Amino acid sequence: MVFRRRDKQSLLQRLRTLFIPRKGWKRSIKYVGHRVKRLPDTSHKISLGAAIGIFVCFSPILGVHMAMALILVYILRANLVAAFISTMFGNPVTYPFIAAASLNLGRTVLGMNIRDEDFQSLHAAFWEASTGAWQLIQSWFGVAERPEGLADFLSNLFLPYLVGGTILGIAAGTVTYFLVKPAIAAYQARRQVFIAERREKRRAGRDSLADSGE
Repeated sequence: MVFRRRDKQSLLQRLRTLFIPRKGWKRSIKYVGHRVKRLPDTSHKISLGAAIGIFVCFSPILGVHMAMALILVYILRANLVAAFISTMFGNPVTYPFIAAASLNLGRTVLGMNIRDEDFQSLHAAFWEASTGAWQLIQSWFGVAERPEGLADFLSNLFLPYLVGGTILGIAAGTVTYFLVKPAIAAYQARRQVFIAERREKRRAGRDSLADSGE
């Protein structure tokens, strides 16, 4: 494979890179921003794609954020690459904060009591619910017994997370759009000027060579 690493990383090294990039967070964020700015599309589509990627990070349906981004990109005709890049905002470092903020806001909106949730216990609850959902489907065909506690999970965890995450996701996506769009537009304008100047210099160089050869 052309893009395979020569030095195979261990599981511990891959986990460390996931939490702490080898070149540092500041340089990694700067690199991602540079990649987004250079995407060959309009500033509207790129910024909309970035907003979609940020929005889906607040969804409680974990593990399918890229699939959700793909659907929204297709519906809204946004830039797919920008959406996929911005989904990196949802990572093991940010998810505990996203989950806590979304869950607490959702419970506040729904008039529920706000409780301090440990992220590990919250993650375990979502994992248990995913297996419970599969068990529920099996119970419809008589293969397994109907799971217990799934309704409680949906009302006390999933629904408030969904409500709070949707509100925060829309807010974060909107801010992302209006921050990214002018930056992309300004970069593209400067790049067009640079390309035009470089073409002019090349044309002038060819003309001077032609004049000297006469």
